[in-house]
Amino acid sequence: MLPIIIPTPKYDFSEWEEQVATYQKHLDSLSREKNRLHLVPFNPNKVTRDELMAMGIPEKPASNWANYLRKGGHFRKPEDVGKIYGLSDSISEKLVPFVRMVEDTMPRVKRIVKNRPLRKSSAVKKPRLQAAVPDKIAIPVVDLNRADSVDLEKLPGIGPVLAGRIVKYRRLLGGYYSVGQLKEVYGLRGEHYNKALPYLKVAKDSLHPIQINFASLGDLARHPYINYREAKAVVNKREKLGKIESFDVLEDIFLPEKVEKLHPYIIFAP
Repeated sequence: MLPIIIPTPKYDFSEWEEQVATYQKHLDSLSREKNRLHLVPFNPNKVTRDELMAMGIPEKPASNWANYLRKGGHFRKPEDVGKIYGLSDSISEKLVPFVRMVEDTMPRVKRIVKNRPLRKSSAVKKPRLQAAVPDKIAIPVVDLNRADSVDLEKLPGIGPVLAGRIVKYRRLLGGYYSVGQLKEVYGLRGEHYNKALPYLKVAKDSLHPIQINFASLGDLARHPYINYREAKAVVNKREKLGKIESFDVLEDIFLPEKVEKLHPYIIFAP
């Protein structure tokens, strides 16, 4: 009698591996920041690049902070430090309790008016001179792919926090190919978009697409339009085929609406 061979069941651990990798990355980030930061009270509008680095702020966001101030940028409240490009949300949250917004504390001098005798009202009163009303400041049209957070703050409906998020999302995307993508920025509501829309344009030649035949799993998964499962499926298919030549090969991975969004960001280079 022949023995019965029971095939070994196959299990899909991809979701579990993704969760473990994400959690480990979070722990590593917290550990690095805990050992790196040496925070002290500071004025965000007067702090220097060297002082920021002495507190443990990485060189890149420290330089961006200094450039922001040099270009006329100004922090109005402690939470505004989160708009600095390259500064992680976890670090900016740790900075907020140490921010000291120094205001003018000089006492105002009251003008003392001596009592003067009342004058008889004249029959004809002289007309008062009206102060000249300045013309409205013209708002320039900005390119979403070239503007920094200072430029974006000048737009109606865009504050410091939203300006920082727009720049960060642009970096993750690899550039905007449509002004409408601004609606995908976290916290940007319809009224913000409608106010800023007349002053926005997009230069599509500023995009930084992904070479899908050479990009790593991490590079693919970091793009806002590609999740970890899809990125891993692309890598597996690339290893199987040797080269991916068009989106037709990826139709079993991406839905049609996802393919349409990815078109400007993917290059099928040999």
